[in-house]
Amino acid sequence: MKTKAILLLSVLLTNLAMAQDKEGSEDHPLIPRFGQSRIYDYEKVSFDRYNLATGKTTDYTQLSSKKTIEGEITKIYYTISTSDATTFEIYRNYMNALKAKNAEILFECMDNSCGKYFLDALSKDASFLIPAYYGEKFGYIAGKFSKDGKTYFVTVFAGYGLGEQGYEIHVIETEDMEQKIDLDGIEAALNEEGKVSLYGILFETGSATLKSESYTEIALVADYLKRNPTEKVYVVGHTDNTGGFDSNMSLSEKRAQSVLEALQSKHGIQSSRLKAAGVGPVAPVSTNSTEEGRTKNRRVELVRNSSN
Repeated sequence: MKTKAILLLSVLLTNLAMAQDKEGSEDHPLIPRFGQSRIYDYEKVSFDRYNLATGKTTDYTQLSSKKTIEGEITKIYYTISTSDATTFEIYRNYMNALKAKNAEILFECMDNSCGKYFLDALSKDASFLIPAYYGEKFGYIAGKFSKDGKTYFVTVFAGYGLGEQGYEIHVIETEDMEQKIDLDGIEAALNEEGKVSLYGILFETGSATLKSESYTEIALVADYLKRNPTEKVYVVGHTDNTGGFDSNMSLSEKRAQSVLEALQSKHGIQSSRLKAAGVGPVAPVSTNSTEEGRTKNRRVELVRNSSN
């Protein structure tokens, strides 16, 4: 009887917390709430642009780095009793949750490491709902993961101020990138992230022999390099984890070398501007437990080489 009473009390408390949520709001199905927090404010739009902060502030109004993405945007602002959680506890909880989803952490910071007036910059660029005075103590995370054919960008801001504790979660759901990319896409990715995945460069199974359809995307790479004559790049081969580690490492480097040689022989790109490397299965962008994930992991990347 005692166990049943405890369970009933737990259900009642959970229902009470949910009843205090803003009308029409709900948790995001992939990012659950922390503890006994409640939803104070909530917004959801089917499609819009979003500025994702990927670097600290350089001054009052400017982020040193940000990424503009498009998709369905959900914003949820939670409050929680200061006796139930600390800023760092919330921050660490969501960091662990994102890592458990094999998320790529694009940027994370706490307090002074975020730069001056960081929350003000978030409110301006990404329209955060959380009050500015929550910036007394705070932590920020920006992450990215894929699930069921979609890519999710997630930002978490946990903040404390004037004796109040809260956190805000933004989830931007986008369609996974098409397998091929255009010249402007290559340039934008290299400018924003310093690298670009080239899924249109394909090889025969278990081989470094390029398929004929690969030359279209290789030509785009050559066009980029001709448009930017001082640019140098690494051509990096990646595999999934099927097969032996040593064979995958060797195969990935041979595939990168094949692309490098095609850029030289077919497009006249100087060898001094190119360097091939293979990292096999050690830098996946998705899970290797599904065919969809393995397909994403088998790729060639172009990485900006800023060395002299």
